[in-house]
Amino acid sequence: MDKTFKRSLLGMAVAVAAMSGSANAAIDLNGEAVQVYGQAAGFMHITNPEVGDGVVQGVIESRIGFKGRVSYDNFGPDFIWQIESGDANNADRVTSTDGAGEPVEIPNGTFGVRDTYIGLDFDGVGSFKFGRQLVAAYNYVDWPHSNPGLGNVFDWHNNIGAGYEDRSDNNLRFDSATWGGFNFQATLSGMGSVSTDALIVSVAASYSQDMFSVHAGHYTQGEYTAPVAAVAPSFGKPGAAATTKQAGDVSYSIVGGSVYLGDVTLTAAYKMMENGLTGDDQDAYSATAQYVIDGAWVLKAGYAATSESKLGNDDDSQAITARLGYMLPSTYLYMDVRSYDMLGSTDAYDATNLLIGAEYYF
Repeated sequence: MDKTFKRSLLGMAVAVAAMSGSANAAIDLNGEAVQVYGQAAGFMHITNPEVGDGVVQGVIESRIGFKGRVSYDNFGPDFIWQIESGDANNADRVTSTDGAGEPVEIPNGTFGVRDTYIGLDFDGVGSFKFGRQLVAAYNYVDWPHSNPGLGNVFDWHNNIGAGYEDRSDNNLRFDSATWGGFNFQATLSGMGSVSTDALIVSVAASYSQDMFSVHAGHYTQGEYTAPVAAVAPSFGKPGAAATTKQAGDVSYSIVGGSVYLGDVTLTAAYKMMENGLTGDDQDAYSATAQYVIDGAWVLKAGYAATSESKLGNDDDSQAITARLGYMLPSTYLYMDVRSYDMLGSTDAYDATNLLIGAEYYF
């Protein structure tokens, strides 16, 4: 387990993320058919904002999951399944949505908040799964290009009014087998709340060899009509009637890769975002460098930025992060310094944060 864990930090997690599985050896409860896995993880988060007072938080990222694979003598594909909890920090809440309609907030620690699906895996072809999963292109946005602490800028930040799914309900997903280092993923989602007009299509692919991995992905949702809920009467005043609005017509593309040079790992990516309803667009960039000393100490630096949006002014953002980590069997100890300069010359969202944390995997 120790060897697998260390290799995952050096780039193996790119391939693991594409399979939407766990990077760690699961505990067999009924052979491979029923397994338990998870992590005990958390960090102290000390904020130092440019404006206002700082806070000190104890953020828990512990979670647990169950998964399985069942093979049959007289049936070709394997049956695969997974149900995974969100982080145990119930003070936080996540939005459960499939990209359309009214969002529903649920406690973060609820089972099924993270990847939860059933499906079939065809040997030498790939797997088809349906349930709550990541959309295809987001695998590469998330890893390796949003770590450590770059996601505030490279992942979910834009100033063009575009909303993008990452993990979604009602998601149909295909993950190919790997042929000579090449694999691809495709997802269909967004159709469960309003209509099939809200369809989200996402595709991605990667090619990996010993010293490098390159990948690309695309996400698109066409324009559709979404309902706007009626507003109830208040203090004798009539409420507003239910209406509709145009939504969707958003997209992004990502290209990136990693280079493995012994103890040094370099990554870089470019993401192009567009909102067709407003005619606005914005680009994002990410780069990281990691150096592992004596197979234990980890030095990592990251940089992410967004350009100014096409229709905006002084709305570019930047993240600069640094990490000191130490690896133990199945455990990772780390300390991060994360500096954010958000939305140009505006100071309201700027901060320099210190994180001290630990992760134990099983």
